[in-house]
Amino acid sequence: METFILITEFEKYIYNTFLRISRSRNKQPFKLRKNFEKVDNELYVSLKKVSSFLKRFPHIKIDDYFSAPYNLYPDEQYFPLEYFHSLKATRAYTLVKKQQENLDPDSIEQLTNIKESLVFIKRFCNEKNISPVDYINHKTNNEYSFILHLKEHKVNIYSLLGYVGFEKNIKQRDAEIVKFIIGEEFYNNLPSFRTKLYNSKKAVKLVESGLKKICQ
Repeated sequence: METFILITEFEKYIYNTFLRISRSRNKQPFKLRKNFEKVDNELYVSLKKVSSFLKRFPHIKIDDYFSAPYNLYPDEQYFPLEYFHSLKATRAYTLVKKQQENLDPDSIEQLTNIKESLVFIKRFCNEKNISPVDYINHKTNNEYSFILHLKEHKVNIYSLLGYVGFEKNIKQRDAEIVKFIIGEEFYNNLPSFRTKLYNSKKAVKLVESGLKKICQ
């Protein structure tokens, strides 16, 4: 059964991202859908639910969200759209993000994320009309913004470790509050992240040069 209820541009983008990733992950050709005038009820409901979830958590990159279960369960060939409004999908996304956090700082994924993190910091500071030098001291609703950004995976921990004031500021906050925000395991691993950065060959240079560039 089909319905003529309006599908928003955001929902069209969600569907086509889902289509692209599900097909490409199986090395199958695909063609983005352009006509959404008629959709069956099952697709309509799934789109609305996934859209509602992603709107509540705008920091989630849609590509990352749809790619997560394929990264976590490489033997699985297909995850239907309805899977992505389930707790299994959010758990897969969380687990993949945790795996990515623990990758070697010199890995391609980490180096790419460091660059994306620096771009985000620069853009955020422009929006707030502050210098990137002062990013590490900026607060949102009485909480350091970088702590909130860590929670939302908007900044990379190695980028933050390049700031002289990072450890001082994070130690000023109540440890239990910070653990609640970014996760106890992540918080306890901060010394390990610092050691990994200092022992890296590429990441430490990228962080140093990247921060210098955006802070000019």
